[in-house]
Amino acid sequence: MARLQEPNFEKDVVYLFQFAGNDNVSSLSPYCVKVEAFCRVHNLKFERRNTTARGSNGLLPFIELNGAQISDSQLILNKLTEHFQLKNYADAHEEGLGYALERTIENHTMHLIRFDMSRVLPQFIRVMIGATCPGCLLPAVACIGGWFMRRKMHGVVRTTIGAFSDAEYDDMLKSDLLQLQNVLGDKQFIMGSTPSKVDCTALAHIGYAYYIMPQARSRIHELLESKELSSFKEYMDRVVATAFPDGFNDNKK
Repeated sequence: MARLQEPNFEKDVVYLFQFAGNDNVSSLSPYCVKVEAFCRVHNLKFERRNTTARGSNGLLPFIELNGAQISDSQLILNKLTEHFQLKNYADAHEEGLGYALERTIENHTMHLIRFDMSRVLPQFIRVMIGATCPGCLLPAVACIGGWFMRRKMHGVVRTTIGAFSDAEYDDMLKSDLLQLQNVLGDKQFIMGSTPSKVDCTALAHIGYAYYIMPQARSRIHELLESKELSSFKEYMDRVVATAFPDGFNDNKK
């Protein structure tokens, strides 16, 4: 059993252990963003703990709830849903559709976004390690680290989606976003007038990629700022405003 990080816990308080964020996003991990957004839209009482410690699966995020530690963002959401008897979707049909969309975002769209973000990896690395790396070494670390990470990310994308040209990956990403916009229609959120689990997932991967480094522009910025996807961009802004009314950043605890 994993050692508790918060042994003096308060009953039914969710202790969320996650990577720190920056001035643009609440955490540098999209999966941490997903869990925090879920806690927020369901008005759960939670406390953030920025950390580099790892959960029982060796990753972040993890939570502690009533003396139990749960790792993996999807298992966390399932546990919170069960424990607090939350209703994520209105009925079985919505739940099935929501599940399919969640899996599409995390098993397809997310990989296309990672491929896109690999184009600005040196800037991303500067954001991640800028406070801990000596300034004289930062350019070299960002360049070399970006090369290694880009190579690894491209390998993962080719394994999960297939080997295609850059333009074809970009077209796939655009298609995913357009289809999500089609499902959204004229609704406030994907499933209706209130945010659900799929909205937290969309924010965690699509919104995260758009907001985290506005100065390091890539294809995701061009797409969301295009006229063709204007409704989806408005939707993303709405999810942020609903889940993070005080600001989608790490300037609060």
